[in-house]
Amino acid sequence: MALTTKLLLIILDGVPYRNWRRLMGNLEGWVQSGEARIWKMRSVLPSTSACCYASIHTGVAPQVHGILTNENRFRVEQPDIFSEVSKAGGKTGAVTHSYWSEFFRAYPFDLVED
Repeated sequence: MALTTKLLLIILDGVPYRNWRRLMGNLEGWVQSGEARIWKMRSVLPSTSACCYASIHTGVAPQVHGILTNENRFRVEQPDIFSEVSKAGGKTGAVTHSYWSEFFRAYPFDLVED
């Protein structure tokens, strides 16, 4: 059975909540029309980009997945949203930092392959 629900996750790294609501009018239009929803989230600690990305996509704390700094790079062992959607017959894609490829596909990042 094919998955029919679509999800677009937009992560604005380093942008305080109060600023994005004020400055991102094009995205706010999606919210007002009911095409999008907003989640105000609390960061994990440490709150570096890599730690947060790995936690958002695995659902576990940095102390569990092991990405504790932006310099930690390896394929995480925990199931992630990409692998779970694929297992369910869905398709995923990402326009992201190379961290995503390294954490959820293969380490190290290959500029040509990834």
